Amino acid sequence: MFEKIAQGTFMLRTDSRVCGTVYMLQAGERRLLIDSGDGGLADFGFVPDICLLTHGHFDHTLGVKKNWPSVRLHPAEFGFRGQYVEIPANAAPNPMKPLKFGPHLLEFFHTPGHTDGSICILDKETGCLFSGDTKFALGGWGRTDLGGSGEKMLESLAAIEKLPYRLLCPGHGELEGEK
Repeated sequence: MFEKIAQGTFMLRTDSRVCGTVYMLQAGERRLLIDSGDGGLADFGFVPDICLLTHGHFDHTLGVKKNWPSVRLHPAEFGFRGQYVEIPANAAPNPMKPLKFGPHLLEFFHTPGHTDGSICILDKETGCLFSGDTKFALGGWGRTDLGGSGEKMLESLAAIEKLPYRLLCPGHGELEGEK
């Protein structure tokens, strides 16, 4: 189901659905998801220990199940009133502080533009940048006409270029960089 893309890092591409990619980090028996998809998959076959959502659009959040113990979303998303926002009932504000998950060290970057609370997540150990709908491969970026901001998006894209990533892992489309 999941394809390995880096040490302890896997992706599930659901191209036939709205949300293109869900990512999983594994540390022993523990699993962390980055985004959950649009709910079209009945089950991942496990309950993640943590689910980090890159933003609140339904194609990234509707896969969250009620029994998931820790679902985190940037605080700005809870007040965001753009189109297609679906905040899971069990979501809590992401404290945006570095998170150690087994060998993974995750840093969070607020990257508004697509939505007010869009984030990117950098795994300092693997060099993977999980960019949600902020940055796509080949220079693309997420829409800003659903309540976002073109000006904020350009600022976020400029900030992303300063990050030391080696593999771009967007919410839709192809990966970019070295596996």
